[in-house]
Amino acid sequence: MESLKVSVFPCGPFVVNTLLVWDPKSKEAFVVDPGEKAAVEELAEFADRKGLNVKFIINTHEHPDHTAANAWAKLTWPRAQLLMHPLAAEDLNFWTESEIGMMAGAEYSPQPDSLIRDGDSFSLGEFEFKVIHAPGHSPGSVVLYSPTGNLAIVGDLIFKGSIGRYDLPKSNFQELKRSILRVLEEVDRSAVVVPGHGEATTLAAELEGNPFVRDLLR
Repeated sequence: MESLKVSVFPCGPFVVNTLLVWDPKSKEAFVVDPGEKAAVEELAEFADRKGLNVKFIINTHEHPDHTAANAWAKLTWPRAQLLMHPLAAEDLNFWTESEIGMMAGAEYSPQPDSLIRDGDSFSLGEFEFKVIHAPGHSPGSVVLYSPTGNLAIVGDLIFKGSIGRYDLPKSNFQELKRSILRVLEEVDRSAVVVPGHGEATTLAAELEGNPFVRDLLR
């Protein structure tokens, strides 16, 4: 089995990681968190060069820097299903006209084609992904974990050297803590962890060097 591939396209004023994830054998792919029209266009050109079939557009959560270009992504890949958690869908455009939404250049997002819930799974070629509902930073936050691909896409749950904000409307520190502890239990410590902002890491590295994670374990 060839390795699962991930390309990161940092974009927008909040430097969101818009992702393209693909199986090199089947050429099936999905897009995560379309943060800016320009990033979607760059990603589309890359996918075309690789001959990829984009099956899904997935939001890790409902904040506008992660959903800003959902509409453009759907126009770019009309056959791809837009997926998100039900609580993300409920508040999908709550932030669009907020100060953060305007800073992010967010456009109103279409509603999802399908909802993903805790425990759901979906396939990308030979790779299976599990959905872990991980609220705290936002009610509709999810982690996408592929054990066979040794990859965890964690949105704004955890970062290299930090954790997600919990001082925003509808954020909750206790939920964030429970979500992080759950991910530490369910995701392999060696898996590549790709956050919504910043560099990739591993849970093993964060357990050793992330002071916020270490505080949660005390």
